[in-house]
Amino acid sequence: MMRVLDYSLVLALLLMGCTNTPPKTTLADIAPTEVSVELDPLADFRQLTGAWTDSTTSERFQSFEKWTAQGDSLLTGFGYAMANGDTVFIEDLKLEFTQGHVVYSARIDSQNNGAWVPFTAQPSGPDSLVFENPGHDFPQCITYVKDSSGAWDVAVTGNENGSERIERFRFRKEK
Repeated sequence: MMRVLDYSLVLALLLMGCTNTPPKTTLADIAPTEVSVELDPLADFRQLTGAWTDSTTSERFQSFEKWTAQGDSLLTGFGYAMANGDTVFIEDLKLEFTQGHVVYSARIDSQNNGAWVPFTAQPSGPDSLVFENPGHDFPQCITYVKDSSGAWDVAVTGNENGSERIERFRFRKEK
């Protein structure tokens, strides 16, 4: 009786695994070395495409980001801040799939000798994007969290000269 029950259980489990519809897999579900060419490695990040305006109130400046898809392995971006009608900050951005990882990079001409600073994507939930570079001076972490209205709450955080620092933005999609 026990042997018949064991075989029945094994047969039932095998049949359950043989469905016609494969489970949905996202980049967050798999290790970087397991990404195949059949998957879109930037699928979870494409929701950043478009033009975004920071809706937080700041007496100093207002920030903007614009992201564009460039094929299946690159998103390019441009960020800038305006104060009193003048551009006071500019950064080039990119999100790319390289060497088995999704990497967010930023380049500011006046910092880091104009070199790209990479931040590696970390596993996160469906409405959040987390990028880290613990060896960078500031920031060490960039986090995008999408709310129910479709806006992104962005936190740029880290330790700078022994003190915790955080910059917050709330990007709403331009219409």
